[in-house]
Amino acid sequence: MLTAPARAVRSFLPGSQPLLSRQSYSLELTTAGFFALALAAIESGVISVFAKQTYEGVVSERTLNFTVAALGSMDALANILSFVWLSGSHGRPKVPFINALQVVVLVCIVSLALIPRTPTGLGLLVFAVLTARTCWSGIVMLRPTVWRANYARAVRASIIGRVSTLQVLVVAGVGSLLGFLLDRSLSWYQMCMPVVVALAMVAVGATGRLRVRRERALLKAEREGPRVLPPWKGPMVVVQVLRQDPWYAKFMLWMFVLGFGNIMVTPVLAIMLRDQFGVKYLASILVTSTIPFVVQAAAIPAWARLLDRAHVVRFRSIHAWCFVAAGVVMVLASALHRVELLYASAVILGVAFAGGTLAWNLGHVDFSPPGETGRYMATHVTLNGLRGLLAPLASVTIYEAARGCGWNAPLTALGVSLVISIAGAAGFVLLRAQMGTLGSTPNRNA
Repeated sequence: MLTAPARAVRSFLPGSQPLLSRQSYSLELTTAGFFALALAAIESGVISVFAKQTYEGVVSERTLNFTVAALGSMDALANILSFVWLSGSHGRPKVPFINALQVVVLVCIVSLALIPRTPTGLGLLVFAVLTARTCWSGIVMLRPTVWRANYARAVRASIIGRVSTLQVLVVAGVGSLLGFLLDRSLSWYQMCMPVVVALAMVAVGATGRLRVRRERALLKAEREGPRVLPPWKGPMVVVQVLRQDPWYAKFMLWMFVLGFGNIMVTPVLAIMLRDQFGVKYLASILVTSTIPFVVQAAAIPAWARLLDRAHVVRFRSIHAWCFVAAGVVMVLASALHRVELLYASAVILGVAFAGGTLAWNLGHVDFSPPGETGRYMATHVTLNGLRGLLAPLASVTIYEAARGCGWNAPLTALGVSLVISIAGAAGFVLLRAQMGTLGSTPNRNA
């Protein structure tokens, strides 16, 4: 028996699909919409603003700023740790495993309403967010196995695109709601969180109803296939892939540079919105989370058309300049002390994130030989995790050093980030020229 929300969305799947696929799609939409209600609380832009403004005056400003940087690194660290779930779920039913991870995520999120506003509470906040993000990354890693089993290739991308878009929009809306409540009173936020988590339990029930097509055959193939490498052997795969494919190694180099500059921005935005502009929760969350997410959902189709007909190197040589444009506007916002320019930069960032989301999931296919797509993606994930760990800490270190020298700290940190982003964008232009036709036409046989 499907839930009422599942029945309401079931009609969106083409009627030609098998009944199990239509049921799965309905349940996936239900899961995405309801679970996103809770995920909004730990979204990087939201939780960074929450920590910066809620614990202001509780710990030293320097300690708080580095905590914001640590929260900005959580996604990257969680991606690295998520390989533990890949090993643990190998050869086991995926739906119960995902269900268990969902419950842990929700327990961590509801605990945010109970954590005291003390130095110890700030440490507990970091631990709860890290645990929740690590479990969520495990869910993200395991879901594609279910999707591949339940949906035909011809409709898989469109189905997952709709599911992802729904999730992004719900996170954006709930993030704004949390900002609105926090501007009124922390107690309103504390009362809201248990309600949000209770609603998110609908997603746990919907996921539990999922059935995986040909699951026995899938699990048998996993058990009889190659063993999954333990997490600590991941760097060996990275080195092997980069050695065997020099073009992909150069692509990863410029991805590292561009991504490093982009990731540096997140903690600086959360800090400068409070320290330089004095804005409260809602306005800060609009800039760091809501506006980019809404624009991202709207801009994905335009970038998809370009990526369909272009190699990812050509795509990045065009798309990367959106991050540069956003960085320029942020620098101007700090230099001119114009907060409205930060709203404009959030729109441009949303456009950039839309293209980045597509290239993140599909770009490595233009390089990988058949049968090695997983190794290439693992290389991308590992390097992304490394820069995601280092970049926020680097940006806050620069911020604090500039503040200690009496300089404009946000302007200095954003300026360094902008220079790095320009270098990354220029690197893709150079790589496209070096590859010639190889870097322009998509590899349809990959």
